[in-house]
Amino acid sequence: TNRLLLTCILALAALSTAFVVQPATRGVGADTCISSTSHRTTSSALFAKKKKKKANKKEKKGGFEWASSFVLQPYEAQAVRDLASTAVACFKARAGNHLLPELESTPDVPKTLWNAPNTACVIVQQDDADAGVIGTKVMYANVAALETVGLQPIDFQQLFSTGAPPSSQKDETDDDGDDDEKEEVNKSVAATTTMQLNLPPTMKGDKKFERGYSKKVLKQNNSDDDDDDDDSNYDVTIMNAYRWDVEKSIILNGKFVTSPIGVAYAWSEWMIGDSLLCQPGGIQDVVGDLEDLEAIEDKIAQQGAVIRDLKENQGLKNKNPLVV
Repeated sequence: TNRLLLTCILALAALSTAFVVQPATRGVGADTCISSTSHRTTSSALFAKKKKKKANKKEKKGGFEWASSFVLQPYEAQAVRDLASTAVACFKARAGNHLLPELESTPDVPKTLWNAPNTACVIVQQDDADAGVIGTKVMYANVAALETVGLQPIDFQQLFSTGAPPSSQKDETDDDGDDDEKEEVNKSVAATTTMQLNLPPTMKGDKKFERGYSKKVLKQNNSDDDDDDDDSNYDVTIMNAYRWDVEKSIILNGKFVTSPIGVAYAWSEWMIGDSLLCQPGGIQDVVGDLEDLEAIEDKIAQQGAVIRDLKENQGLKNKNPLVV
């Protein structure tokens, strides 16, 4: 009996010892849990910080804002390409030959005309009366024409525009369709043209084609702030130019009719002031007074008319003394 009692006491003591040790084990687990929770909290804080940086990403431009900063080159804009091709076709129909030899075989007429090395070309039409301005509006000018008025190719928007974004279209990314933003974009595009040319937008009477045309396209700048030696202060006069009507054919009430577009001008030389004769590519030569030059051109034209009469009407050959 005593042995049994002693055995029970030892067993109870062992159980008591195990019961006391167990909380210590659980305490270690608790510390581990706290450490793990602290680690996850720190990681979450770092992750939240990264998300905050991402939130500062630059916002994308709206459709109309993006369109206002994007400019098509004249040989890229479809409307201008079509206009250039139509003008070239009309010249061939009027004159019976190509405006440029390169145009006969080129696969890209608008780009070839744009980069024409020896010929300047401008297309003008009458300003829309609804715009409140009646006069000449430049619709196209190639590199040589821009050189004529002192502009670089990248400055073509000072003379004409390749077109504004259609104000009637709606930005697909903006359901509200901010009308004020559209209006500002269209105004900014229209305001880029700052130069006007003194070229008639129509041809009088039944005339469709003309050679030997001369015209002062820019008048002298009389501003006191400008340097007198600056070429922009002098008149610019195109010499011996071609000009012709530009028309397109449309179907109206089931019939083909021609609709006028404007007038095209092409030249290979121009005068700055009264004594500086210029050609594309920066070629310049000092000559006499402009009136003297025009008088010489008139004499040459008269002599040409006499020779044509001798050959065409009187049937004389090139070797005839009168023709020679």
